[in-house]
Amino acid sequence: MDPLPLTTEQWEQAGHSLQFLWLALACALVAGPSLLAAHAIIPSAVDTKTISEDWSKLRKPLYLLGFLSVIGIFVFFGLAFTQLDFIWDTYSRWWQ
Repeated sequence: MDPLPLTTEQWEQAGHSLQFLWLALACALVAGPSLLAAHAIIPSAVDTKTISEDWSKLRKPLYLLGFLSVIGIFVFFGLAFTQLDFIWDTYSRWWQ
C-alpha cells in the first residue's frame, strides 16, 4: 500500500495534535512538582520544623493546581487524539 502525500488540511491536523501533546507535557511538568510539594515536601518540612506552619496554607492551592493540571493532561490527550483523523484516512487498514 502506497499512501498518498498529506494535504495541507492533514498537515494542519497533525500540527494541532502536536500542539495538544506539548500542552499535555506542560501540564505534566506543572502537576508533578505541585503535587509533590503539596503532598510530601511541605508536610515533611513542617513536621521537622524546617519551615513554619504558615507554609501549610500553600498546600490547598498546590493541590488544586496539581489536580487541574492532571485533568488538563487527559483533556489535551483527548483533543490530540481527535485530531488524528488523517491517519485513518491515509492508512485505512492496519495490517497492510
